[in-house]
Amino acid sequence: MNVALVGLTTREEVALGMLVGKSQPGWQCSAVTAGLDESLPPADLYVVDLAGRGMRRWTEEAQSDLLKALDGAPAVLVAPAFDQTWSALDSHLMKSQSLVLLHKPYGTEDMRAALKQAAAGRATPVQPKALPVAPPAPHGVLPPASAPRVIASPVMAAMSPSPPVAQEDGKMTAGEFQARPGAFPGHEPPLFMRMLGEALALHNPFEVRVSFLNRMIFHPDAQWMASNTPLPVLEDLCGNDALASSVEIDTIDDKDAMARALRLGMPIEPLESFLWKLAHEQLDKKA
Repeated sequence: MNVALVGLTTREEVALGMLVGKSQPGWQCSAVTAGLDESLPPADLYVVDLAGRGMRRWTEEAQSDLLKALDGAPAVLVAPAFDQTWSALDSHLMKSQSLVLLHKPYGTEDMRAALKQAAAGRATPVQPKALPVAPPAPHGVLPPASAPRVIASPVMAAMSPSPPVAQEDGKMTAGEFQARPGAFPGHEPPLFMRMLGEALALHNPFEVRVSFLNRMIFHPDAQWMASNTPLPVLEDLCGNDALASSVEIDTIDDKDAMARALRLGMPIEPLESFLWKLAHEQLDKKA
């Protein structure tokens, strides 16, 4: 089976190619570079990053363009973590064309299940451990008669449409931080904030490489982070999506996280304090 990857980053293409190669014998992945106004090459199955395809939010026009590009082929549609508008896709349409909606951040098993579901044309969704609360439909958009068939990562349950209020000044949990960017209607969350929220949701220790010298290390479960990145650099990242797109985030071994931070001379600080500072100093400016 030929799987066409549309709108994915190079790193995502490599990771998905490895996943398919290991778990789906006989399947092959190919990257698609066609622009939004260009036709997609024929494929048995598509994986479409909606934001990467220029369709970050659902509209009737975006849906029409997407269906025209897919030309009846099954697909896994990857939607942004902080947007639920693509849930407006009609459930009957998703069933008839075998479309599976998968929100970021997702795990390996989520993507594997979505690929199998789309390929088999199965109507029964793979349910997450906890269902996220669906936000109100966008103004002017009528919700479908029945809920679309959605595969979602369990971590999406923490991303409620209305962010919780931090219980203590100076502290913000990872769940509160993930929900915070949705607090300001009409403002697109900065790319760096979205990237950080998605990485935190996976619960694995990870390193953020801002530049050759400036880095940050996060350990979500142990509730600490370390950084040698000055605040002005973070402000630039939050204010410039083009600059943030060059940032690399990689999972690191749990046992190596603290050793690496100490080796690089990074001061350790509580994760919740850092998230509170970053969210309030950056996002509140857009309120």
